[in-house]
Amino acid sequence: MKAYPKTSGMRQLTAAESLAVLMVLGMMSSPARAEENEDTFTPYARGLYGYDSNLFRLQNDQEANAVLGTTDTSESYYTLAAGLDMNLRVSRQVIRAHAEYNQTWFNQYRQLNYDGRDAYLKWDWLVGSRAKGDVGIAEKLTQASYANVKKPVSNLIRTRQRFFNAAIKVDNPWLVKLGAERVDTDNNASVQKALDATVDTVHAGVQYTSGKGSTVELISRRSDGQYPNRQLVGLDPVDNGYRQWDNGIAIAWAPTGKTQVSGKLNYTQRNYAEVPHRDYSGLTGLLAMDWMVTGKTTLKASLHRDIGALENDTASHTLNQGIALGADWKPTAKLVFNAQLSHDDISYTGDPGFALSTAPAREDQLTTVQAGLQYSVLRNTRLGLMLKRGVRDSSEALSSYGYNSAMINLRSEF
Repeated sequence: MKAYPKTSGMRQLTAAESLAVLMVLGMMSSPARAEENEDTFTPYARGLYGYDSNLFRLQNDQEANAVLGTTDTSESYYTLAAGLDMNLRVSRQVIRAHAEYNQTWFNQYRQLNYDGRDAYLKWDWLVGSRAKGDVGIAEKLTQASYANVKKPVSNLIRTRQRFFNAAIKVDNPWLVKLGAERVDTDNNASVQKALDATVDTVHAGVQYTSGKGSTVELISRRSDGQYPNRQLVGLDPVDNGYRQWDNGIAIAWAPTGKTQVSGKLNYTQRNYAEVPHRDYSGLTGLLAMDWMVTGKTTLKASLHRDIGALENDTASHTLNQGIALGADWKPTAKLVFNAQLSHDDISYTGDPGFALSTAPAREDQLTTVQAGLQYSVLRNTRLGLMLKRGVRDSSEALSSYGYNSAMINLRSEF
């Protein structure tokens, strides 16, 4: 297997120097925040320094030596970004905009350096007293995950989104809701072109709101996925196009002033244009609860079962079932701590590679634990720290891994 040597060149910033850059950003003066009903124009700068003990998610030293030419799987990187957020009121209408340009540099694998961007433009519209909604466009360019590529190959993913949503009050307490969305995803790495996709979604539903603010919604959603580049499975080119229906119910309920419960339950059907053995039909859903134990402490829990691509590793779906537990603690007005533990069981029954063979489908278990804090250094300057540990156990050879990561970031508005 080809080794990827580490590159050298101009001297890289050390961790201390990177943090110094972030602190300089934090010293930028900034005015007080505007009131919610006022027009706002908020430029900002942010910086991030990150470390990952196993960036390419390799299983052991033997695999690392074969892929990287070394057993050292760690890497550090830093990101600098500038952007702006804008809210503009025109009578009862609100125009919202966001734009950011960012650059990321890696300390060892410099061929992965990239320029990214993130932008959207949205109109929150209101017609009379009965109809409201939003319409907008968004685009994001960022580096793909290395979790399944497992080598230092750059793949920038460009995601473009166009959407329209409306809610029409027909009679208290009833709302009719409808919307449409198109998402285009493009990969610039030739080996990932099979993942290029266009997904068109339309949805409609009816929502009931109780006198205490709880809601129940009946909803139907149809998604059509088109993949212009066929996925090569062995010698067979496979079309991953599909049609998916999600029909179900969604609720939001506050049983007490300190407890929020939300959830959805759907009957989901996904049918593929080719290799129908991987079609899916069954229940999917989410159940989440937030409990404000005290004015400073909130506990969170959620259960989910859904289908979709995990970490963009395949154009077909995986069946994901998992649980997450979390906690937020705000000891002061300037400081917030948070922690989360999650576990997912992942089945690759939707992968055409397994559907076309007699081999058992791949099964993974992914467990992550993370802890972090947010601290308001100045009026509009926030410092963040995140520590994370992840472990994946897989039935497929060389697909298990473990990693530790840390990120420190600073954002200043002015």
